[in-house]
Amino acid sequence: WSGSDDGLVHVSRDSGQSWKNVTPPHLPEWSFIRTVEPAPHDAASLYVAATRYKLNDPEPYLFKTTDYGETWTDISANLPAEPINVVREDHRNRNLLFVGTEMAVYVSLDGGASWHKMRGDMPTVPVHDLKIHPRENDLVVGTHGRGFFITDISWIQELTADNLSRPVHLFGI
Repeated sequence: WSGSDDGLVHVSRDSGQSWKNVTPPHLPEWSFIRTVEPAPHDAASLYVAATRYKLNDPEPYLFKTTDYGETWTDISANLPAEPINVVREDHRNRNLLFVGTEMAVYVSLDGGASWHKMRGDMPTVPVHDLKIHPRENDLVVGTHGRGFFITDISWIQELTADNLSRPVHLFGI
């Protein structure tokens, strides 16, 4: 997978011998591809975060494909008008997504159908990178100005549709 600063997304399925343009059709021209994030659960799936803030367009552009770019779904749902810098899929729960914008971190429990702002002690700050520690299940948030925040997301990983539909769920300690 590759993304460019002129808004194009390409995929190679033969170790780089040939490349196919699979740019999301609803992505406006001259978008800046901020993140191409392969899904850890499926080689055919990819997330693309793009921005057009340099063109005075603060809208969030966030797409997902599950078929190597043949079709795309806009998963920006109810995200506010803030440029998106990074998107990550959780390594345990494929429906758990995190997005870093120019103002905050957002989480989706349903694969991008809806988003919720993560609250806490983190100030309003541009989020430039997100990493999920594979052993500790910590979300590491890298911000503008060399700041970073770490939070345990083990309990969020348990917020699956099955667990949310039950009258009671006992979280792991």
